[in-house]
Amino acid sequence: MPAQLTLRDSTEIQGDILAGFKKDNVSLLLLQFGDVTAARSWLEALVPQIATTRQVAEFNARFSEARRNSMGDDPQHLKATWLGLALTHPGLQFFTNKEKIFDSVPGGSTVEAFVQGASDRALALGDTDDSDPKGWLFGYDHSRVVHAVLTIACDTEDDLRNELARQREAASRAGAVVVFQQDGTTLPGDSAGKEHFGFKDGVSEPGVRGFEEEDPARPGYVLGHPGTRLISADKFVVDATGDGKRPTGVPPWMRNGSFQVLRRLHQDVPGWWAQVGVELKRLKAAKAVDDRTTQEWLAARLVGRWPSGASVANCPMKPAGKPEPEPDNDITFKDDPDGLVTPLFSHLRKTNPRDGLVDEGELVDERFMDERRIIRRGIPYGRPFNPTQGEGAGADDPRGLVFVCYQADLVRQFEFIQADWVNDPDFPHDRPHRPGPDPMVSGQLTDVNDGQVSFESRNAAGERQTTTLGFRPFVRTEGAVYAFSPSLSTLRGLAQGRLESGGSVTPVPDPQARPVDAVVPRPGHPGCYLAFQGGRAVPLSSSVGGGDATLALEDPDGRPLSFWDDLHDIERVDAAWPVPGRQEVGGESGHWLFFTGDDGRQRYRYVLVDGQEPVRVRVDGNRARPLSQWTSFDAAPDPVTHVDAVLPIPDKQPGGDGRYHYWMFHTTPAGQRYRIISLQAGGYRDRRESGDNEISLWSSLAGVEHVDAVQPVPGRQPGNAQNWYWVFHKGGYRVTSVADGSAHTDAVVQRDRPLPG
Repeated sequence: MPAQLTLRDSTEIQGDILAGFKKDNVSLLLLQFGDVTAARSWLEALVPQIATTRQVAEFNARFSEARRNSMGDDPQHLKATWLGLALTHPGLQFFTNKEKIFDSVPGGSTVEAFVQGASDRALALGDTDDSDPKGWLFGYDHSRVVHAVLTIACDTEDDLRNELARQREAASRAGAVVVFQQDGTTLPGDSAGKEHFGFKDGVSEPGVRGFEEEDPARPGYVLGHPGTRLISADKFVVDATGDGKRPTGVPPWMRNGSFQVLRRLHQDVPGWWAQVGVELKRLKAAKAVDDRTTQEWLAARLVGRWPSGASVANCPMKPAGKPEPEPDNDITFKDDPDGLVTPLFSHLRKTNPRDGLVDEGELVDERFMDERRIIRRGIPYGRPFNPTQGEGAGADDPRGLVFVCYQADLVRQFEFIQADWVNDPDFPHDRPHRPGPDPMVSGQLTDVNDGQVSFESRNAAGERQTTTLGFRPFVRTEGAVYAFSPSLSTLRGLAQGRLESGGSVTPVPDPQARPVDAVVPRPGHPGCYLAFQGGRAVPLSSSVGGGDATLALEDPDGRPLSFWDDLHDIERVDAAWPVPGRQEVGGESGHWLFFTGDDGRQRYRYVLVDGQEPVRVRVDGNRARPLSQWTSFDAAPDPVTHVDAVLPIPDKQPGGDGRYHYWMFHTTPAGQRYRIISLQAGGYRDRRESGDNEISLWSSLAGVEHVDAVQPVPGRQPGNAQNWYWVFHKGGYRVTSVADGSAHTDAVVQRDRPLPG
């Protein structure tokens, strides 16, 4: 995998957003909670089950490869069940027990749209008449407020049935009410991958920079997918690139999350096709088409694609007697500015005008359209209807599309497409004849322009001809929800009732306070430590009793590092690693101190610390050594250049192999990571035991951007069922626990506190 595809490795971004669950069987549980304590416990248990981008991307790659190897058949041995979670604004208020989630709600912003919710935005979106929220199945009734949308996606019906029962039981134990259950299933047989009107869906999905590989022969496009443009990940995931650029009013805790739109769109299939037949007769009467023109031909113009997914732009006429044309996405509308081939009112051009949008006589740069793109994850619901083949159930059975999309800005993306493109009869603007609204999905066909669209063609003499057609809506909205799919770290924080910032519900340390860079215990003085803060070392004491473990700075000023002759050339200590077998020996303890020199490179030095007053620190052996002496630091893909903290694995000091095992946290260009390293006592030969992982895998580190230091809590080590540690970050500390056993389950014992001095 190319090194630049870092988003594929994300364990922070939920898996459905960029990778896509891509399952044939889906259920969405819309939940309302009553007891906040029970709900938070439910969320804490759920978070480890939520699929990450890394998990889903790796599975999808294996599945695609197996499918290619089996000549297109789905591999039966590869199955997975995926879970995703999104929370509404009322849901965030509930989990935090705070009325005010956002510092401000700017007018016209995506935050305002999210706070108001889908039902309050209905008029602008065209949800009127039969689509009025008063008739919705969910998303409107204020007594049935939706707090959470839980997505369950499986390969088989049996797997979905079993997982659905398990998740409903867990929600019930938490006192949750299922407001609505929305099921979705891929249509069977030749209809697989199509929606109920019979057209291939999902052909025009955008590519995402940092997730998909760029075509070196065609920069800006996805390799192996001709015509698929690469769009910045920040358009779909809030601040995905980490540059701090977020939509107006969106707080930092929303980073690596995405706004989710859920809409239940009912489709009247017989009515839609009957309408196509009526309008085709109108075209024939006007001599705009010849008498041999079929309903499928006109339907393809309404969609912009043939049922197979082949574009009308590249395939204006289906070749008679030949196989269905293949789906394609390498489309240009530059040579069709007036919609003579692909009508301007077609669904394809209304939702993504591509390079064919003319405004004030000039072609609009396609990058403007890139700013509006959304990622769709929809699936049909209901049984298919095909009267010509005698399949499925009756015409009146409920069927339609579970429309789901993700974006970083509700207003500039989904709402813009719906209000300014789909529903606007004057889009594209400044035309001699108004193009009309999207006749396939617009909810305002009867309210705006009387559903009239302008069909542009040429008659037998080659002259331009405009025929007015009239459409009524055969797609209606039956429910809608605006939600937000948070990062895994934010979800872990919400399970504790808090957000990282911009809505905190618990006090946090002052971020301007001096961080603790490293901690060294004083031999012979249980609960007493030497804490390194910048260029000083300060005495630190602890108080441990019952369920509490607190720390205090005895003398906040401490002593400068130059107080010790052997440390006078060190500006600050970055980390302290206790040397195995050298703790409390002869009144001294050995540590490897890691520090950064004037040249910006980190080195380490072996020191001995005693318990005298004042504490003595002396160097034993060489004064400074390069990190290259650690063979475990040079492992691919990222060599260790800056050690931040070390946490001894509690039940491996030593382990069954006689080696001492540690979680070592270090800084990389992509942020802090950790890996497992083991040491052989005596010769201290080190060995890497695992690759690098994101610290978000630790549920106890939710909200922690950078671990500065870790110190075991005395009396809670070693060999307890739950081993306690002080974790220092952002100028304060929290207490976490790590269980013995192969899983090493971790949890927060005490939330963040400042260091009193």
